Amino acid sequence: MDKKELRKKYIEIRKNISEEDRKKQSDSMVKSIVELIEKNDFDSVFLYAPKEYEVDIIGAFDACKGIPVFFPRCEKDTMDFYETDDLGKLKPGSFNVKEPDATCKVFEYKKDAKILMIVPGVAFDEKGYRIGYGKGFYDKYFSSHAEYDIYKVGVCFKECFLKDVLHDDLDVKVDKTIVG
Repeated sequence: MDKKELRKKYIEIRKNISEEDRKKQSDSMVKSIVELIEKNDFDSVFLYAPKEYEVDIIGAFDACKGIPVFFPRCEKDTMDFYETDDLGKLKPGSFNVKEPDATCKVFEYKKDAKILMIVPGVAFDEKGYRIGYGKGFYDKYFSSHAEYDIYKVGVCFKECFLKDVLHDDLDVKVDKTIVG
C-alpha cells in the first residue's frame, strides 16, 4: 500500500473508533502530555486544535499555566505557530481546522528555547514516522527549523499505531509517540 492508500485506510479506521473510546484514549494521552510538561522545563508548548476524529489534546492547554502556548495557522503552503492565550481566539481556518485569529502574534525563535510540539497524524509507527494528511506542513516546518530544540511528540490512537509506515527522505520522525 502506498501512503495515499494507508492514509485513506487509517482515516476510516479512526472514524470507526467509538466516541467513548476516542475520548478515553484522548484523555489518557492528555494525561501523558501534562506529565511531560510538568517534568520538563519547556519555554513554549505547541498544540493543535483537533478536527473531527483526531486525538483531542485541547485538555493539555490548561496545564500550560505560565508557559506560552502556540497553535498552527496555515497559509498557502506554509505553516507558522501563533501565541494563543485564550481558546476563544481559535477560529475556523484552513482545511476546516480552528486556527489562531489575526490578533495572535507569530512565534519568534530564540536559539536556546526548549519547545514541546504535539504533532497530529493519521498513523504513526514504532520508529516515530507518521502519515499526515499529505500536504507536508509539519515535515516542512521541522526541516526549516531543524536548528532549534523542538521536542516532537506524536499522538496516536492505538488502532493507528503501526510497526512501520512508508517514509521517504523528506519525512521527519517525531522524538516520542504517545499511544492511547
